[in-house]
Amino acid sequence: MKKRWDKPKSDNALLGDISFIVFVVRFNYRVVEMKWPQITEAFLNFDIKKLSKLDENDLDSFMKAPGMIKNKWKMESVIINAKKCLEIQKEHGSVLKWIANAKKAYKKSPLLAPELRDLFRENFRGIGPMTSQWLEKLFMSDKSYVEYEM
Repeated sequence: MKKRWDKPKSDNALLGDISFIVFVVRFNYRVVEMKWPQITEAFLNFDIKKLSKLDENDLDSFMKAPGMIKNKWKMESVIINAKKCLEIQKEHGSVLKWIANAKKAYKKSPLLAPELRDLFRENFRGIGPMTSQWLEKLFMSDKSYVEYEM
C-alpha cells in the first residue's frame, strides 16, 4: 500500500514526525499509527516549549496516558528531542530554517557541507541510519511530500 508523508510546516510538527519515527522503530507501524492521536495529545501536541520544561520525573504521567506505548526510552527521547529543538531554535530561529540552511549549504558545496542524514542522526535521539536517510529524502525533495510503500 502506498502512503504519503507531508513535510512538516512547523517545528512542533517536525518534532511530532521525529517522535513518530522514534516510536515506530522496532515496533509495529500500524499499532503506533492507531495510537498516535492519543500519544500526540499526551505529549501536548509536541509543543516544543512545553515539553522542553519536562524531565524524566514527568514520565510517570505519560505512562498513565491512555493509548501510550509504555516504552520509557521512547518517551524520554521525545523530551530530549524537544530540548534539542529548542536549542536549535535559539541558535537558528527555527528547526525548519536550520534544515533549509543545511540543505542549501549541501546543494552549494556537497563535498564540504554535512549531509542532512548526518545532522538528523547527530542531533536527534532515536534517529538511526535508515530513518535519517528517510528524513533526508523528505527534506531534500523539492516536493512537499514523499510517497512510500507499506
